[in-house]
Amino acid sequence: MSILKALILGILQGLTEFLPVSSSGHLVVMQHYLGFKQPMLLFDALLHIATLAVVIIYFRKDLYEITLDLIGLKREHRKEISARTLYLVLLGTIPTALIGLSFKKWIEASFTMNFLTPGMFLFTGTLLWIGEKKAKVNKEMDKISIMDALIIGTAQGIAITPGISRSGATISVGLLRGVKKEAAFHYSFLLSIPAIIGAMGIELREAALKENLPHQILPWMVGALAAFLVGYLSLMVLRKALLRRKFFLFAIYCWIIGGGLFIMQLIGRYGG
Repeated sequence: MSILKALILGILQGLTEFLPVSSSGHLVVMQHYLGFKQPMLLFDALLHIATLAVVIIYFRKDLYEITLDLIGLKREHRKEISARTLYLVLLGTIPTALIGLSFKKWIEASFTMNFLTPGMFLFTGTLLWIGEKKAKVNKEMDKISIMDALIIGTAQGIAITPGISRSGATISVGLLRGVKKEAAFHYSFLLSIPAIIGAMGIELREAALKENLPHQILPWMVGALAAFLVGYLSLMVLRKALLRRKFFLFAIYCWIIGGGLFIMQLIGRYGG
């Protein structure tokens, strides 16, 4: 793999993993129209490690509070809040894991360009728009219910489908369930940690069976660094857009991409 290709893939990962525009959908587009092959599993796992590092560093205060709770070094009131946050993350992970494991083969087969991907881009745009315009938010993190966690976790599981944004789906569904923007933002990405670790574990396991270690380390390091730096900036942009009611801009982007891909698919199929 060349340094340029690794850099492009790293930037793409950093942008689309956090901005609500679907990383898997963009991967399908690049594979189909730009001739990009699926990156090696080990490289993909390395990019996931980079994006996981972004989440851990960005939400280090939340994770620090939860860690203090786990080792019993917190005041009672704060301990209850951190314990509930951890409980909600674990609870939301259950439907995500069930969907991912139950539909693994179907999900893998869906990573080809057809009418599903543009349709899911259009769906993501609509969900982002409705989530921002129609939600009546009033719940802080400690008020998220068991049903809220299960529904948001289900949204995360469904977002494995190419064209559906994980962050967009979980934040928008959270808003529609009445969760405040800041709390929805935090819960969405705390919930992503087990999902990223799970995906990374599967990739490492499959890579150990199929692939050898790379001969050129530099391109891989460049890709991982790009994913980390761009990912951190993307996370800051996402938070500002959410709090300033600019989420609709991502909806418009998804509609443009989805509509454009849909037209291209029609031309390719019926244009002769």
